[in-house]
Amino acid sequence: MFKFIIFLFLDVVAFSGVLVATLPFVINNFGGSVLIVTVAFGLFSFFQFFVSPFWGNLSDRVGRKPLLILNCVAELIANILLAIATNLPIIFLARVIAGLFKTNISVGTAYIADITNEKNRAKGMGMFGVAFGLGFTFGPLAGGLIAGSNYTQETLSLVAWLASAINLLNLIFVITFFKETLPNNNKKITKTKNNNLSEQIQVVKNPLLFPYFLLIFFIYTSFSGMEGTIAVWTKETFTWGPREVGFVMLLAGFCQIIVQGILLRILIKKFDEIKLIGSGFVSLILGFLLIPSENIYLIPLAIIFLSYGIGISNPCINSILSKKSENNKGLVLGAGYSCQAAARFVGQPLAGFMFLNFGKNMPFYFDSAFLIIVAVGYIHLFKNIKKQA
Repeated sequence: MFKFIIFLFLDVVAFSGVLVATLPFVINNFGGSVLIVTVAFGLFSFFQFFVSPFWGNLSDRVGRKPLLILNCVAELIANILLAIATNLPIIFLARVIAGLFKTNISVGTAYIADITNEKNRAKGMGMFGVAFGLGFTFGPLAGGLIAGSNYTQETLSLVAWLASAINLLNLIFVITFFKETLPNNNKKITKTKNNNLSEQIQVVKNPLLFPYFLLIFFIYTSFSGMEGTIAVWTKETFTWGPREVGFVMLLAGFCQIIVQGILLRILIKKFDEIKLIGSGFVSLILGFLLIPSENIYLIPLAIIFLSYGIGISNPCINSILSKKSENNKGLVLGAGYSCQAAARFVGQPLAGFMFLNFGKNMPFYFDSAFLIIVAVGYIHLFKNIKKQA
């Protein structure tokens, strides 16, 4: 577990340092609007939607390690392209490469499922979230400090070069120290299956799993819209640059660590996953409602609510999915991440469109109203499930 946490931490540091702290400002430097920023974010997710089930499925056949190596190589190439970019098409090419070959979540969740049992599965997914929290704490902070408040194209490129160096280090680490976690007998069993697109669609359509896939889509449609626009929103509202965005992500990262590393372990002993997901909904709605206040002192509170909401919901949903899919965890969890990717592809450009045409606060009002409607629907759904049980 510890080696995987190191890998994931380094991977997310490199990814988030470029993506969150600097990419919106790089695109803005080349004349891109907030809509172009969210389209660039969404382009990555567009390709993840199609390939995540494939990578998760393939990892059930060939193992987890080869695909984690592929992840490191692709990220290295993508970040080098960002470092040398001179126009928007090169930036978009980098996002395509990263989107096609990013396997850290779809394969990584299967890796965690391999080394945990049903009893400690939610805790394992929580530790997965801790690594993400740590990465999103130090990545944007490092990227923001390097780029600075009064950033230039040179300082923005320097962040991408640092990310490339981290990717190279991570590649060496995975090749040298990782061991395969998928048993050989599991590989043989999975190879006999006809794992194709139709099978992946059947997994999503499974009545036992479909409500949770849909839940992932709804949550990330709203949350990703905030991710795609928050840097531009803070620039317009408070004239912040990458440095200030880095400090915002520092707070978000610490909250993720506390929620998924400590709080989830306590709460999962007293409440089931469904109740914890419900508390995540409430927290997300409150967070989205606080941002449009444009009160600089309420923004940290909004970040805390949002971090709890996504930090508690995501590992609980993944835990439920893995418990319901013991023989094809890679395929199912990969499909779950594919739903995340589809949501980001829809949610981020949608938020950018609303930001550009209806005002910078409209995406957050939309997110709040949307999640309230979803929450009401799921209250009735889970009540019916309990009655049938």
